Amino acid sequence: MSINTAENIEESQTKKLKEIAVSCLKLGTIGFGGIAGMVSTIENEMVIRRKWIDHQHFMDVLSTSYIIPGPNAVEVVMHCGKERGGRLGLVVAGICYLLPATLICLLFGYFYKRYSALPDVQRFIFGVRPATTALVVSTVFRLAGSTLKNNKTLILLCCLVFAAALYGMNEVLLIMGAGVVNYFAHSAKGRLPIVTGMFLAPTFLEINSKFSNGKLFLVFLKIGAVLYGSGYVLFAYMDEALVRNNHWLTHQQLMDAIAVGQITPGPILSSATFAGYLIQGTTGGILTTIGIFLPSFFISFFLHRILSSARKSRKLRLFLDGLSAASVSIIAVVGFHLFTSSVQEWQGAVILVLCLGLTFFWKRLNTVVVLLIGSAGGFLLLSMTSLIR
Repeated sequence: MSINTAENIEESQTKKLKEIAVSCLKLGTIGFGGIAGMVSTIENEMVIRRKWIDHQHFMDVLSTSYIIPGPNAVEVVMHCGKERGGRLGLVVAGICYLLPATLICLLFGYFYKRYSALPDVQRFIFGVRPATTALVVSTVFRLAGSTLKNNKTLILLCCLVFAAALYGMNEVLLIMGAGVVNYFAHSAKGRLPIVTGMFLAPTFLEINSKFSNGKLFLVFLKIGAVLYGSGYVLFAYMDEALVRNNHWLTHQQLMDAIAVGQITPGPILSSATFAGYLIQGTTGGILTTIGIFLPSFFISFFLHRILSSARKSRKLRLFLDGLSAASVSIIAVVGFHLFTSSVQEWQGAVILVLCLGLTFFWKRLNTVVVLLIGSAGGFLLLSMTSLIR
């Protein structure tokens, strides 16, 4: 009897890990537009379709991911994997989510080294931005309705954070501040619990300027451990480490690496794979990928443990609600910037209107379909424009 029970448990765990692998491979293949663009696809898969976590839990994870180092989307996906399949589920989720972007970047690196240029995929990528913008806008409306819940304090915080983020204030400070303000606004006691974040900041030994695989790995491990912010911050770190200090890449090669991270699915940190391939071939691509994403696996273990405790506390619940409200505002600001860039050309405006209509009036439409429609629409409109000219 006990043997049968053990076999059933093992079979159940295997089934869960397969589900995690399939879902995360799918998300890693269709995820464009940074964390703001990926929120819709991740929520649709993990919350609505799979029901691995509920909406409030999802918002807790999303908002907390903004105040810790590393790629937000990867950390959110790994947390969902941990909820579904335990520690092994977290690892499987992270690897499968990153695998598509890693393979694509290695392929792009091969073409780049062989032909000194990137494959021309601009016509297919053009329509993805307005389609992603439509997904972001619809996500903001959906998240705002379920997160704010007519709470006047959260609505006010949401508006203030939106204005401050639009002005250019640091998003990490804004989100942390919103959590603190919401806590004090609802707490009768004047004492805020101190939650100490253990940020991974390893100390590296001085290494001589001679290239080695070990040094390449350590450079990207350090970047992954301390990186906050957008792709521009990643550009600054990589420029200092790869171009100015070690002279492993030229400035143009680094710019092309960042471009590859933007036009491929998954996090922009996948630029590291492309850069690593240019430096040391396939070995370099694999080493830089492991190095830059490895800290996120440890941080996600830490995040899951902290959130599991915090969500049971009424006082910390107030803090998390403030983080969630601020996160909606941060996504809204990204949506605003995406919107302004998407409508600069009439083709983008047409695709945006079409995709907005689909997302608002056909609420159960799969996000993959929206992205495919945007990509196909961009290709057709640009092709028609070039023929007319």
